[in-house]
Amino acid sequence: MEAMKALLTRRVARSFSERPVELDSLKQIVDAGRHAMSARNLQPWIFLIIRNRDTLRQLGALCSSGRLLSDAPSAVAVLKDLGNKRWADIDCAQAVQNMAVAAWSIGLATCWVGNFEVDAINRLLAIPASHGLFTILPFGYPKEAERVQLGAFKPRAETVFLERCGEPLKD
Repeated sequence: MEAMKALLTRRVARSFSERPVELDSLKQIVDAGRHAMSARNLQPWIFLIIRNRDTLRQLGALCSSGRLLSDAPSAVAVLKDLGNKRWADIDCAQAVQNMAVAAWSIGLATCWVGNFEVDAINRLLAIPASHGLFTILPFGYPKEAERVQLGAFKPRAETVFLERCGEPLKD
């Protein structure tokens, strides 16, 4: 899928088909994350690919807003370098966006997961003390009903201006 089309059509999925996600697809997704912009090119991330069903179920139980992990065929935990307090969150967020768009471009979808039990997940995934959990992204083939749902976006006139706030950008 062409880049602009992937950006403009990407949707969030909270339920996935049971079809397994190929490891090569997950490698492409994390490579997209690895190529995100990064302040001073520090690349303050680690990407942990998770495909084990038992681990995914345990993660789902540890994420109050991410129970969908329990039924996802795969996930990527995004870890941030705790020594990079100034930029790690921003850099990791850019990596997450790259991964979400890359996934969509190859027919997969995801949903950002927050609100998780950090200490328990750190133990479960053997996260080193130098890194913290930024988020976990479930990846899978979206169920057809979810794939067609469209989000409502604010009109351009409310969110885009030219030169100064309040100056409309005319089409």
